[in-house]
Amino acid sequence: MPRFIPPRLDVIENIEEYYPGGYHPISIGDVFDQGRFRVLHKLGFGGSSTVWLARDQLEGKHRGRIVTLRAMRADVSSSNEMPELAILQKLRALLPPSEYVNFQTIDHHFFVQGPNGSHLFLISPLAGPSILAMSDSPGRVAGSRRLRADLARKVSKQLVATVYHMHNMGIVHGDLTTSNILFCLSPHVLEWSDAEVYSHLGDPETEEVTTRDRQPPGPHAPAVLIAPIQNSKISHASLLQERTVICDFGQSYLPASPPSSYKPGTLLNYQSPEGRFEGRASFEADIWSLGCAIFEIRAGLALFEPILGSDTDILRQTVEMLGRLPDPWWGAFKHRSLWFEEDGQPKSEQDQERAGLLLKSHATSIRAKLLRIGELDVRPFGGDDDGPMMEKHGTRLPDVEVELLTDLLGKMLRYRPEERISIQDVMQHPWFML
Repeated sequence: MPRFIPPRLDVIENIEEYYPGGYHPISIGDVFDQGRFRVLHKLGFGGSSTVWLARDQLEGKHRGRIVTLRAMRADVSSSNEMPELAILQKLRALLPPSEYVNFQTIDHHFFVQGPNGSHLFLISPLAGPSILAMSDSPGRVAGSRRLRADLARKVSKQLVATVYHMHNMGIVHGDLTTSNILFCLSPHVLEWSDAEVYSHLGDPETEEVTTRDRQPPGPHAPAVLIAPIQNSKISHASLLQERTVICDFGQSYLPASPPSSYKPGTLLNYQSPEGRFEGRASFEADIWSLGCAIFEIRAGLALFEPILGSDTDILRQTVEMLGRLPDPWWGAFKHRSLWFEEDGQPKSEQDQERAGLLLKSHATSIRAKLLRIGELDVRPFGGDDDGPMMEKHGTRLPDVEVELLTDLLGKMLRYRPEERISIQDVMQHPWFML
């Protein structure tokens, strides 16, 4: 039985998850780790944590730098259940310093005892918006806002270089998506005063927590909910560098010694066939996810659109583009006969209409999707362009890029993992040299 009245704030964590074992209640101004970290604003939330903008008050000459504070749920806060810490320590020790090798570190961690249990807190350098957030274009056709062509290739090259070094060290990332690739902030942003933080990012938007029985929320939940910073506030080119970091190593592991209970946690529209059908993750699965990410970085929209959010719909789109799945995976695609013949070709329009399908299947290809980039662009509201980091409205891919990127993605998105190209071959592909 829900205890709380649903909040009016749109983008907010589930208030019902504030209970023993769940989220730790946090308010603006709270301090942690013996007063070292002070909460200034909210960055976001996920299924396992809430994420905050905080000031490290031990750093800096006059005031501490601002950092990311991630407060884990109590039920996932055992250090034994955080392979992310061990993976990042290994990466930090062995990765060579390079402009193209970047990942978001965990610089400090500690535990906080609260009303809902013991919570692991992770401190990382503050980073900017994700590739996914930068491409967000509410009210416009998906893909209307995308990175400049040369910047898309530069960012993709940075991503590939980091994955290359991870694979050489025997580490699988396991969750390569555009939401886990973040732009670096300009150094001056990290030195903002409190007044500058609120001047640029706005004051926190709050809403009182109300219980259904009108009683006080009690110690387990916060007194007020806080909305995350609006993406547009932190996405301006003047605040960002043309450099990225990979974050979220919660699904990473060493195939030489995989966790006994490991299950792939990749988003459905990034998940490899072997991950989906056999629960296997591997270096080759990273190549599949990386191919999906590179397309999205260049196109500004997902290769496989997660509109309906179902495994069946992602599989339908995959077969439309890449053809029939190999056996036995084809037989495991339970609803295939609604859209496809047994050879993997889409059924006729008439057959699909007779089946009463609202969403019909049509054959497509990687090349066809690349040729459509820019075709349906909608201009940004109140201007002719989206700023210096973004592609000009209506820009199409030149033929030579279409051919090179079709070749690269086609080799990365082979159904059978052993047929995909290696990360070394991805690194050397001529698309990055355009």
